[in-house]
Amino acid sequence: MALTRFPGFIDAHVHLRDPGATHKEDFYTGSRAALAGGVTQVIDMPNNPTPTISIERLAEKIQLADEKALVDIFFHYGTNGMNTETFNEAAANPRVKGLKLYCNHTTGEMLIEDLALLEKVFAAWTSDKPILLHAEGTQLAAAIALGYLYGRRLHVCHITQAIEVELVRLAKAKGQPISAGTCPHHLFMTEKDREIKKGYATMKPPLGPQSDQDALWAGLKDGTIDIVETDHAPHTREEKEADPPAFGVPGLETVVSLMFTAAKDGRISEDDVVRFLHTNPKRIFDIPDQPDTYVELDPEKSYVVAPPYESKCGWSAYEGMTLFGKPETVVLRGKRLLENGTITS
Repeated sequence: MALTRFPGFIDAHVHLRDPGATHKEDFYTGSRAALAGGVTQVIDMPNNPTPTISIERLAEKIQLADEKALVDIFFHYGTNGMNTETFNEAAANPRVKGLKLYCNHTTGEMLIEDLALLEKVFAAWTSDKPILLHAEGTQLAAAIALGYLYGRRLHVCHITQAIEVELVRLAKAKGQPISAGTCPHHLFMTEKDREIKKGYATMKPPLGPQSDQDALWAGLKDGTIDIVETDHAPHTREEKEADPPAFGVPGLETVVSLMFTAAKDGRISEDDVVRFLHTNPKRIFDIPDQPDTYVELDPEKSYVVAPPYESKCGWSAYEGMTLFGKPETVVLRGKRLLENGTITS
């Protein structure tokens, strides 16, 4: 088996459910899922049942992560528009990598649709750390305009639609400081998969038509889309089989292999995989170096996605797929945490 060495991969968008929803994931199981997938640094989102919109909640999350996690965990701070007085202190924390704005409905209580309240947030966040946008359609256009007006650095999360790719492309052409990410489920599944997988293919934003997926791959190829981010969102089987099903799918254990499979298929190069899952997220979110850290895998070796899984939710939307490049070794700061595909810690 010819193993190739790569840097530790980075996932800039995960929901590890800790605290408040640890029946489906926590910092320990989520970090095990990351290790199994070759990911050594993640950034956790703020929409817990008790959202991370205060300095106290942020401190609680950091403490829990430091007690439980096997990989390095950073955080995006949250806002409901009413906590702007905490922005400076939150932004000064080196573990905070950005401010997350929810401009379209999702899980949690941080939806901001009022334009005046949105503008208040943009005015108050004076940090050079990016404002992350969960925004679609007209909401995305409005948020990009506010970013331009206030000179804020933006990151558009989980782009799904061709029109959103074009909005980011136009903003970049004008020199606006903006980056964007897309998710593996939008790159490898379309709305047709909902007919087969039912609730297990339900997420926000939803899966779209083939034309949107084609636009995402084109956006990755021309540099409009900078990173691949999993939006790792584990739920129990009961929650996914409910009516309506919970939104979201786990992604940490498969994202690296999915992208190496795309390289195997000639859609991107192996250098692109490193760019989308290490170099660009490291630059965009100012992720620190991890000395003596690497991942080894064989890009030519295939495997079939199947249980058992490290994520507490215990399922994968990609189950049964043949992928390439399963991480075999993970060394983090000189400590071997994954050996022959098995976690040693």
